[in-house]
Amino acid sequence: MNDERDPEMDRWRLAELGQQAAMLVHQLRQPLFTIKSLVQLAEADPARSSVHLALAKAQLGVLENLVTGWSDFSRRPTAGEQFDIRMPLEGALVLLRHRGETLGIGVHADLGPGLVIRSSLLGLQQAIVNLGQNALDALDGHDQPELRLWVEGAAIFVSDNGPGLPEPVRRRLFEPYTTTKARGTGLGLPIARALVENAGGALTLEPSERGVRWRIVLAAAA
Repeated sequence: MNDERDPEMDRWRLAELGQQAAMLVHQLRQPLFTIKSLVQLAEADPARSSVHLALAKAQLGVLENLVTGWSDFSRRPTAGEQFDIRMPLEGALVLLRHRGETLGIGVHADLGPGLVIRSSLLGLQQAIVNLGQNALDALDGHDQPELRLWVEGAAIFVSDNGPGLPEPVRRRLFEPYTTTKARGTGLGLPIARALVENAGGALTLEPSERGVRWRIVLAAAA
């Protein structure tokens, strides 16, 4: 019996583990930052503290789901729930509007008529938040910045009127560590695509005269 290990395979496994760990850290940072902001708002505005603390509690649930469910993240699809397509958008909007207010960026939504889909509610919500956070980062400091989210049939759109993406970046969008931000990790988009695909959908970059527009296509429930 040959017990020799393949050094090249070991290096590949370590690199894969490191990438997965970096993705988990990236996903944990977002709700932690939101919880910190909400607690600060609760302290500054006691009259609305119950609202802010309820949102912070919801983010603790997101953290718990991330930690307990990460081992399944890249192993099997999770598109087994049936729910209204507007639900993940509504959850994501709470966080995106909160951050938009702090940056002075308008966050607008048109949820349209409902449609029952079969997907992963938490996975879609996290993907939408990732795309929205990227857009808010790109819009920060620009004139009349606006983030828009809307539903058309079984598709969700996330669009901004920011500077857009250079062509070299567009060609490498989903490669880990590709970023246009000085302090960016380059993991938000690879994670968003993996979340959408694990939820039974597809994420594509749409043509846009200005800014960036994403489309998440999902399957209607039978």
